[in-house]
Order: sequence, then C-alpha cells, then structure tokens
Amino acid sequence: MRIREVSCLAQCLCKNARHLNGNWVRHMEWSDLEVFLAAVRTGSYTAAGRQLGINRTTIGRRVEALEKSLGLPLFEKNPLGYAPNAAGARLLATAEAVEREVAAMLHDIGGAARQSAPVRIASSGGIASEFLPEIAAFRRANPDVPVELLGELDPLDAVTQRRADLGIALVRSLPLRLAGTQVATLSQAPYGRRHAGALQSLGWGYEFDAALPGGPWSANPAGEAAQAAGLVTFNAWPQLKQAVMAGIGKATLWCFAADAEEHLERLAPPDPRHDCPLWLVHRAKAPPGPGLARLIAFLDNAIAARCDGKRAATP
Repeated sequence: MRIREVSCLAQCLCKNARHLNGNWVRHMEWSDLEVFLAAVRTGSYTAAGRQLGINRTTIGRRVEALEKSLGLPLFEKNPLGYAPNAAGARLLATAEAVEREVAAMLHDIGGAARQSAPVRIASSGGIASEFLPEIAAFRRANPDVPVELLGELDPLDAVTQRRADLGIALVRSLPLRLAGTQVATLSQAPYGRRHAGALQSLGWGYEFDAALPGGPWSANPAGEAAQAAGLVTFNAWPQLKQAVMAGIGKATLWCFAADAEEHLERLAPPDPRHDCPLWLVHRAKAPPGPGLARLIAFLDNAIAARCDGKRAATP
C-alpha cells in the first residue's frame, strides 16, 4: 500500500474527531500515529526508534511536532517515567483504531505489513522455559510476530521498567501499575529422582533470593539460610529442576512441570500454603499492540489447558 493511501485512511478516520481543546484535527498522517503508538508501547524514544528503524532524536521531534500541531501535551511524568495523559489516552484509542484498519486493509489486498518488533518476555525465575512448546506453537501460527525470551528473574520489575513487554509471573496479586490475566493456579510439592536414595535438600542462591524474596518460592531455603545449611544453590528455575532430575538433591518444584518428568517422583503431597497464581502481565497504561495481544490470547488458552488451571477474569 502506498504511504499516501494509508495517510488518507488515517485522515478519513480522524476528520470528524474534535480535539479536546476544541480545535479540529487537520493533516494528521498515519506515520504520526505510528510514532506515537511506538513511543507509548515501548515506553522510551530509544526503543520506539529501534522498532521503527529511526533514531530516538527523530522520534522525539515527531512527538513534539504532533503535540504542537494538536496544541497540547500528550504525556505526563510519573515516578516511573512518562505515560499518556487524558489527551494522549484519547489519541491512543484513535491510533489503535487506525492501526487495526490499516492492518485489515493490508491483509485484504495482500500488502506487506511492517515487520513487528520482538515481543520481549520475562518470567519468574525463568519459569518461561516450561512453556517453550506453547511459544513454539504460537510462532508456527504467527510467524510474523518475533519473540525474545529474556534472562530476567523478576518479570514485574522487567515489565515496569520497560525491559520486557510481557511477564509470565508467579505472584499472588498484581501492583496497580500492571495489568494482566490470571491463567492458572499452580501447586508445589517436594520431588527427587526415582530410586536415588537419601537426598540432600537444594536451595536458591543469593541472586534469586534478592530478585524474588519470599512469596511462592519460599518452600526451598534461600540466600543466607541455604548457605548456612551448606546446600547446593541455584539462581534460576531450569537449573534447580535439572539438578533434581540429575539426582544432585531434592527440592520443592511446581507440580505441573515435575509430574511430567518420568525420572522424578513426589516425596510428599502438595502444600496448599505454597499454591500461587500464574499471570500474564503487561503495563497498565500501555495497551498491548497487535502482536502482544495475539500472544497473550494464545498463551492464556494454551497455558490454562497445559496446567489445567482455573481461569480468572482480567482485572
């Protein structure tokens, strides 16, 4: 599709929208809205520029020019950086409507859409490694949406600080700055390798304990307590699980994952005190883009089916 045709579409969708300060919106181009969307969703001019293939200075100039043409600011500062104000939220809704129309038009006429930026995923302690089959299935169904798995231990912090777009989080409740969907409630129990005999307990290392203190991970000794007991410790879920499978020791593991391993056996029933909800999390003031929205919807169904979890409504 030619840029002119896309621009005309944006103008047609916006021409009857009256601006919040009483002026008419004139000469708004799709590229203006595209820059604005990228800035809101990524949370920074640098990340927006990387997504659109232009430098951060150009992104900043384009946003400033858009604000000047509309006659009012679109962002407000908060303790975590900048977020859309009331006017920005209204423009965001319009920009998303234009984006959907452009995508639908490109699909109908067989046009080439812009390559999506990777959806960056962070997960609690690396628990995303358990959902690689679901992510692989998503990629087969959505080859146009790249995915990047990060080595972050705390997905809430990674999403809040805009290092990640999606968090797969084991947490009992979400902070107000984040939004998400609870897809399952997971149980834990102690496991060891079958026929391994007496096994020493395993624990979490200092790095893990600092990133995810207490909470649902406290079933295993962590940090100073683990060191004082002379335990072998680990700083990520995949390491701990593999250590138990290798017979290095025993540890409390998430049942949905450990029960699927034929070489592991439960050593005791699950303790309900260590049950924890599993969430798909994104920033509350940055509505998911099309690729992220598709990934959330896919994982919502796939993970719930995998974990046999109980669905919860989106807050």
